[in-house]
Amino acid sequence: MANVTFGEPRFVKPEVKSPSEVEKTDVQMVMYETDGHYSTVYLVCLMLGVSEENALELAIATENPDTDVHSETDFELDDTWSDAEYQESIHALTGGFHGVEEFFTAIKILYTPNKNINKIGELLHRFGDSYAHSKIDNLVPEDLDTYNLKDHPENEQKAIKSWKGKKGENLGKKITPWITFFNYYMKKYPDFLTDKGLQKKALYGKDLNESLRDIYLLKPTDKFIMYGGEKNMIGITEDHNKSDKGYPDLIYMRPDWYLTYVQNLSWILATKYHKNLNNFDIDIFKKMVNFASVNKCTMKGIIDYEIAKKRNKKEVVIPVFYSNPNRFFASLDAVTNSDYYNTATEVVTNTKKYIINENKKVILVDKIKGSSKVNFSTGFFNTLAYKIKFE
Repeated sequence: MANVTFGEPRFVKPEVKSPSEVEKTDVQMVMYETDGHYSTVYLVCLMLGVSEENALELAIATENPDTDVHSETDFELDDTWSDAEYQESIHALTGGFHGVEEFFTAIKILYTPNKNINKIGELLHRFGDSYAHSKIDNLVPEDLDTYNLKDHPENEQKAIKSWKGKKGENLGKKITPWITFFNYYMKKYPDFLTDKGLQKKALYGKDLNESLRDIYLLKPTDKFIMYGGEKNMIGITEDHNKSDKGYPDLIYMRPDWYLTYVQNLSWILATKYHKNLNNFDIDIFKKMVNFASVNKCTMKGIIDYEIAKKRNKKEVVIPVFYSNPNRFFASLDAVTNSDYYNTATEVVTNTKKYIINENKKVILVDKIKGSSKVNFSTGFFNTLAYKIKFE
């Protein structure tokens, strides 16, 4: 790619705090889907040949809008999803078209300087959400407004069947012809990707988003509508949560859609960091997706097992997520939804099952203390995690 310099990101080690003697087990938590952001980016990077340290850094930056990863046993929930600006800029809750959000975000990833890891992470998060936050009722039946999964979970199978076999497009084939165009305008206008005034100057009165809608929306999957079209008086959207709750974020609901995301993610990362795309193994992802679909479970844990194998490790750590009371919306969401401690134990159960299916022997499952924490409501406590050792 002419005039674009790529290379591996710099590495900053995550902070690991010392443990205390107090254990916390009674907090009600909701488990956010880290399998599609943190773990997917981590595993794809390792497959492509990115170093372990750099792969971890990029995975942490990608997960940061949802969860602050302080260490392997310390995952703290974030609440950027409740902020109107972040909802659009990071979580792709725009009410627009999947094709435009995906394309524009991919271009920004490729042209963001490699040293700006935080920005690349935000954009990788947005790229994933351009898939996860596309409306779950975009396909057959076409006249269906919503499955209303929040109130009618019995519609889950209808939603899954409507997406069966529905794959997205090959992003690499679409972006490559645009590279000359973007190289020219990025050289002429360094702020071209962020300055709508410059875009309108170059594109006959239209900004890049408007131009892409006219030119790029050629395939049915490009025209999938994103959540976020309905906003309240202060610009915050609850569109996603009101109708379908967290179902769109579950990989097993739209397995082929996730696999398309992973394939396009691998192309972006291989292109940006000059890695050999042939090293990417989609079959491993297909195996995990099949397990998640059959068992109707998250891929958290099983994908971390695959990461451990790539790192030549014999153990998997499953953290118990927590929220800090200082983050009001994260804590409110955690308390009013589900028991995160129990959710972590479910992840352990499914991970053990997956490992055994691999003809591996689970040697030990142990509950371990993590980082020492303190907050104004509960005082001192330790984060918790489960460690699974396998042969």
